[in-house]
Amino acid sequence: MVPKFFVGVDISKLTLDIALLAGKKQPLSFKIANSEKSILEFLKAIKVEYRIKNRDVIFCAEHMGIYSTFLLNVLVKKNISVYLESPLQIKRSLGLQRGKNDKVDAIRIAQYAEKHFNILRLWQPPRACVEELRILFATRRKLIKVKKMLINPEKINSYYLTPAKKKLNESYYLESQNSVMRDIDRIEKAMIKIIKSDDRLNALMEIVTSVPRIGQIIGIQFITYTNEFLDITTAKKFASFCGVAPFEYRSGTSVSGRTKVSHLGNKEVKAMLHMASMGFPNMPNSFLGKYYIRKVAEGKNKMSVLNAIRNKLIHRVYACVKSGVPYQEF
Repeated sequence: MVPKFFVGVDISKLTLDIALLAGKKQPLSFKIANSEKSILEFLKAIKVEYRIKNRDVIFCAEHMGIYSTFLLNVLVKKNISVYLESPLQIKRSLGLQRGKNDKVDAIRIAQYAEKHFNILRLWQPPRACVEELRILFATRRKLIKVKKMLINPEKINSYYLTPAKKKLNESYYLESQNSVMRDIDRIEKAMIKIIKSDDRLNALMEIVTSVPRIGQIIGIQFITYTNEFLDITTAKKFASFCGVAPFEYRSGTSVSGRTKVSHLGNKEVKAMLHMASMGFPNMPNSFLGKYYIRKVAEGKNKMSVLNAIRNKLIHRVYACVKSGVPYQEF
């Protein structure tokens, strides 16, 4: 059933710009604080003013991470349908647009929801344990960046500085570097503890990591980014999500570019899958190791072969999750 009201929300750190569409009428615009109290008061006000029932309205917003927390909490408690979409997806679907401000963006999001309602995917809130994993993984990601910032100067210093100066310079940040590495280790242990304490997560992790070269960190990425494989349900969609799926570039007889992957994928997951695929050239007895050797011998580009292996790893993970059986190589 098509809703009577479409609500678009442009989310920022402190405020929410909201647009309400009702049929052919002029969009109504509101601006409220980004807090649970303000959102509850807004819902109460529009229900009274416009006689809106929960089943007659849907909310659509850009996926803005932690800034979406209060809005999602309220809508889930009130059992109101909410759809979270990629900002880039909304922007490109609306075509060429002139001008930009928060009020206009909210109206455009509402129009996007009305236009594409039949193909939108209802947002499913992750379980508390999965949300905790996401928060820990985000913190780990920040610490990894700090670790790289501390380690990279060592390579430069070792080349340009004398041993005495290098040692003195390292003494100023060595304690910080060790502290960051200890924090990363603590976070990884905490994530594993969460997984071990939940039967479904533990079973999923055992299945995912049964695929060769898929370790616990990549396993956590699969679980959190797919919301336990409930949001991204097929291997093809996940391959597209992380920029591994190849796409044609061809039109008529005059345009014929080479098939290539998109640069819009999740580069973090793609990088981890690349590191996993890099191990197979050194595993000549494995199925994918033999595949790599055979394709390179045929003259295929090595990076193209590695990308194919990344894709095959994703398909193996999804096949195992779908069947509920750990990976077995024949």
